[in-house]
Amino acid sequence: MVRTWTLGIFLVSVALLQFGYPLTLHGSLWTAVYMLLYTGMIVFGIMLVREESLRTVPIFVVAVVFLIFGLWVAVDQESEAAHLGMFISVAVFQSCLMVSLLRFIFRRSQAHGPDLILAAVCVYLLLGGLFAATFGAVEIVWPGSFEDSAAPEEPVTWQQLMYFSYVTMATLGYGDVLPLPPWVRSLAVVETVSGTLFLTTVIARLVGAYIAPADAAGAGGDRGDVESPHPGR
Repeated sequence: MVRTWTLGIFLVSVALLQFGYPLTLHGSLWTAVYMLLYTGMIVFGIMLVREESLRTVPIFVVAVVFLIFGLWVAVDQESEAAHLGMFISVAVFQSCLMVSLLRFIFRRSQAHGPDLILAAVCVYLLLGGLFAATFGAVEIVWPGSFEDSAAPEEPVTWQQLMYFSYVTMATLGYGDVLPLPPWVRSLAVVETVSGTLFLTTVIARLVGAYIAPADAAGAGGDRGDVESPHPGR
């Protein structure tokens, strides 16, 4: 069973990574520090997968590959091959973590509300990171797929795409970073719909997790209050 402390530390590490990306704008040293923060997410992510009885060896291999590309990016921030490898490997790794957490969230025998809340927030943050990595890979393979309206002549960086991903998933729609090709716009729509559907379904799951035990307790109490037709027996 997934432990609360594992989920809590994993959530903190994911939040630091998904929202701490501006560190990478201050040079190679800070980029290396940022990439090393991924070790926390990897360690506790593998623990989550292990506790869900999924195979950890393939996920560990993907994590190692991601760390290699991440350090490569820290050393050579201009390498498109390093960025592409990093985006693909981190997308695969985060997908595996999301599958493990979704199994935990929607498993019928699971009824621990606080754990479900932590797991749901983790999945939501990972979903934004997954699409950010996907957008980054798309921009490398098809340059010019995204445009910054404030600097239309400049290439869009992965940091901007991280920002764009969460803005899109939250349906804020600031309009500063724009997807241009039709299929890329469609991918952005998929992220918006996925984030919205996840929130609605997980809210229903959380409500069920909290209400079901209360209903069961209430039903038990009602049965105990029924007066026996044969009090002497």
